[in-house]
Amino acid sequence: MMAEPAEIQSILGLDVSRDTVTLCDGRRHTVTVANEADALRAALQPYQGTTTLAVCEATGGYEDILLGVLLELAIPAHRADPAKVKAYIASFGKRAKNDPIDARWLSRYGCDRATTLPRWQPADPTQQKLELLVARRLDLVAMRVQEQNRLKAPRSRLIADNIRDHLAELERHIEALNAEIDTLIGESRDLALRAQQLRSVPGVGPVLAPLLLAVIPELGTLNRRQVASLAGVAPHPKDSGKANWHRSTTGGRRQIRPALFIAALAACRGDNPLAVAYKALLKAAKPKRVALTAIMRKIISIANARVRDAVRHQNEIGKINA
Repeated sequence: MMAEPAEIQSILGLDVSRDTVTLCDGRRHTVTVANEADALRAALQPYQGTTTLAVCEATGGYEDILLGVLLELAIPAHRADPAKVKAYIASFGKRAKNDPIDARWLSRYGCDRATTLPRWQPADPTQQKLELLVARRLDLVAMRVQEQNRLKAPRSRLIADNIRDHLAELERHIEALNAEIDTLIGESRDLALRAQQLRSVPGVGPVLAPLLLAVIPELGTLNRRQVASLAGVAPHPKDSGKANWHRSTTGGRRQIRPALFIAALAACRGDNPLAVAYKALLKAAKPKRVALTAIMRKIISIANARVRDAVRHQNEIGKINA
């Protein structure tokens, strides 16, 4: 059983790289082991059953083995946002950096914030697979855009033919991923329900729905302000003293905002309440950019509410049937 935040008495900082993991248990002493399950299991065994919180950074997948071992040993863990840790270190005016130093900073970061750090939980296998498929699709679409731009001025017939062949290959891979994503969603009752609700929102099509399911799995559990902030469409104040600047939308999960923009354009061209709201904003002399951002915010808020209501209804039916 994992320790509750109030029970945590020691922090284990773990700096992860491709080949090694450096551990620091709060003292100056550090130890480096191979980033392999057996080596990590041996190094972490002494902390099993203790009131220790392990803190590591998200490294794009290199931390997966470590998190798996921590889960196996029932050691609670927090996977930190590298940007937050970097800002924390910078607040002390420190610049020195190597694996042992980073491990000590992670331990100190955990000591200062142990009671507020969310505990890492393994993702549902289906959800994890969906995230990987959607991420790969985004990569291939970005490659396709790059190749399409290169094709506009290839400067050589041979290069142009090569680019066209590559574009055709990318199209095949994207279509295969689309089919795999649709199959995966269709085989999951929960994902299918959520996708159905998302597709009912004006502007949300077969590309944005899986993207929202993969990138914002919290949909349906957040309030409208939280979900708008995650999507990067929440207006943040930038005031100081008597100065009141225009509020800007920043932050959020970077994959969502461009897709929401396309969805807003599609919704505003249709015959639906969002198009009516968009025209009303323009009539009120709002700039088109501001009006579109407002529609983007409405889309994600409506999507969140519909998923929430559908999941609640499904849970109620499940309780009745039980």
